[in-house]
Order: sequence, then structure tokens, then C-alpha cells
Amino acid sequence: MNFRWRTIRRVVQIGTIAVIASPLFGISVFHGNLAAGELFGINLVDPLAFLQATVASHVFVASFLGSAALVAGFYFVAGGRTFCGWVCPVYLVTEISEKLRSRLGTGTRTISLNGIRWSFAASVIISLVAGIPLFEILSPIGITTRAVMFQAWLPLLLVLALLVVEVAVARRVWCRSLCPVGGFYSLLGRYSPVRVGFSPHLCTHCDKCTQVCPVEEVLAPSLTANSLQITGGDCTRCGDCIDICPTKALAVNVWYT
Repeated sequence: MNFRWRTIRRVVQIGTIAVIASPLFGISVFHGNLAAGELFGINLVDPLAFLQATVASHVFVASFLGSAALVAGFYFVAGGRTFCGWVCPVYLVTEISEKLRSRLGTGTRTISLNGIRWSFAASVIISLVAGIPLFEILSPIGITTRAVMFQAWLPLLLVLALLVVEVAVARRVWCRSLCPVGGFYSLLGRYSPVRVGFSPHLCTHCDKCTQVCPVEEVLAPSLTANSLQITGGDCTRCGDCIDICPTKALAVNVWYT
């Protein structure tokens, strides 16, 4: 039986949703949401949420800094946008939209990854100007987690609208171009030690990996240049390219320089 990254990733994705919903079933291992919560008594704060709250309120809370640093440190070691590919519930929605888009033959456009850099900066600036962490209120990530926690289903219409746009217009619009959280973690991903490694001598140039990659602009240049690692910060570490490679030319490894 071959090990598949997608299988274990699905377990983590569904497990994350189950943990968020656990208080509804009287299980007290987790309280809060993906912006700020407590897991087994350990306070965890999303670094971007902390930054937005700090600039919006002009109040610096040292204890929150430690919790945010803990989360940032974990994702730095794990590989930057690992949060996107493994934890974020909206990423799971975009994977569903990807399957629908592929079957229907719609949404053939691909929007540049550059927008995600601006969305990260914009979320901080808007929080500063508005005086509230506006993204945390309107974020599809926050909406989805609140729906799970409090059974607040109506705001999920925004997530449904996002799904329709991705199926009808362009692939993975949110994750590729709009999500500030993804923009933040892509910065960490540039320097994360855990990466996808590449063995050029095993590659047959079948292009199966780029076809399944949600950010093929990151994967393709490294393969073309025969780089020994995929160094782009936007890699979500989803493992789909590793699973599909018939010659095992791709594998998880650790940064060596």
C-alpha cells in the first residue's frame, strides 16, 4: 500500500473541523476559533489576527505576542502555507470547487498569485484605518469556523458565492489571490526548512505534477531549472505533486542551505 499525502491531509482537514466543533458535543479540548483559541490549555493566536488587532486598537498585548509567535514558529518549521493546505477549512472548499470546475469545463482563467501579497498588506492597513480587524469579521475562514461553532449558517452564503465564482470564472480565486492569511504565510514559506525536494535525474517531464499543483507557477520554474528544491513561498505543502509523480522524483525534504 502506497503512502499518500492527500489521505493524511484529508484526515487533518476534517479533524480540524471536528476539533473546532468539539465544544458542541461537550468535549473541552478546544475553545475559540482559528483566529484565537485554546487547545489543551495552550493559548494560540493567528499572527495576522494579532497584527490586525494591535494596529486597530493601538494596544499591544504581550501575552498574545507569545501565542502568535508560537503559531508562526510552528508554521515556519512545517513549511509556511502548510496552514492553507492542511488546516484552513476554506481551502477544502476550494478543492471542491476545483473538482466541479474540472468536470464542468468552466472557470478556465487563472489569476496571478501577486494579488495575495497585496491582500496581506491591505488587511493590516484597513484595520489601522477602520479601527477594527475588519478582515477577521468578513473572512470566509472566520465565517466558516463560526458556522461550525455556533451553527450560524446564513453568512455561509458568502462562502457559497466564492465557490460559484471559482467554478464559473477562475480557479482558486480566494487562495491564490485574495486571502491575507495565505499572503502572510507565503512570506514564511520562502524561508521554511521543510520543502518539496526534486530529483532531476528521476523526472520524465510528464507534467502530471504541475497539472495537480494549485500554484503551478511556483512548481514549474523549479522543475525547469532542475532545482533540487521547490523554493517558492506560495507552495502549500499539499503533497499532491508527490502523490502523483510516477517516478518518485518529488519528496518532502529539509532545507540544506
